Amino acid sequence: MKLSIIVTTRNRKEDLLNCIESIKKANISNYDWELIVVDDNSNDGTEKITFDEFGVSNGKIIRNLAQQMMVKSRNTGAKEARGEYALFIDDDNIVDKNMVEVLLKFAKHNSNYGIIGPSMYFLKNKKKYLDFQKINFFTGGTTGKIDNSEKEVCDSDGIPNAFLIKKEVFNKCGFFNEQLIQTFTEPDFAFNALKCGYKCGIIKKAKIYHNISPDNSLTPRTLGGQFSQKAYCLMRNRTIIVCRYGKWHQEIIYLLFFSWFWPLTYSIMVLKEKRFDLIKLYWRGFFDGIGYFFTGKISKFTKKVTEGL
Repeated sequence: MKLSIIVTTRNRKEDLLNCIESIKKANISNYDWELIVVDDNSNDGTEKITFDEFGVSNGKIIRNLAQQMMVKSRNTGAKEARGEYALFIDDDNIVDKNMVEVLLKFAKHNSNYGIIGPSMYFLKNKKKYLDFQKINFFTGGTTGKIDNSEKEVCDSDGIPNAFLIKKEVFNKCGFFNEQLIQTFTEPDFAFNALKCGYKCGIIKKAKIYHNISPDNSLTPRTLGGQFSQKAYCLMRNRTIIVCRYGKWHQEIIYLLFFSWFWPLTYSIMVLKEKRFDLIKLYWRGFFDGIGYFFTGKISKFTKKVTEGL
């Protein structure tokens, strides 16, 4: 069984090296695997790393000559992958040594699942924070949930952070939608795959440790302060997802009562930090999302967002 492990990265050199070190320690010696690192135009020293420094025998580094964002970087890796399965891992993760093996064994015996991933834990305190996620098409809200039952797999509306995809899913359903740029891209892919007959689920015995804050409070990172593109996409893509996959009555409820709620709430939260740049992007994303609601077309403003505004 050929496996392609794809790690996308930008300006997180130490995270990347730690992630790859954990992959090397995983129980995958019995598998034929390759490592593909897609560097999204880093300038923190990541761009100077050679593939030999990873200590992996098979694979490559792909360097984007300009910043392309997460979705396009993932697609670049997927198109270069030679494996029957493609395992995507964000660079700020530490892989449990049994994770890959658990996912591959499940995939082999459950062909109806085209997208699977691990339960997610905080790296700092090792506490679980996600067994599956659900999107409420009335509100546009996404909720991560923990499952305390004995079942092996939890169906999920997309999987963030780390997930295994059968190559045949790309062949039948296409790749990630690059117009979405980032945020809500995994649910969009999962809902599209479901239309093609492939389920999406998280295997609870598989574990990954995510280097994010266990603090439940909203941080500049979650509010879109780290990348300006995220602030815009948080608002626009929420509306796009509801329009594409919600029922008509859910769309109406969302449009009337919740579409404006999100940018207003986020604007209030960043106002004390005087992040007027983010407020502008929230509302631009809101209006472009409403434009999609009525026209079904994604705004040409996307090009400016991709180029980093």
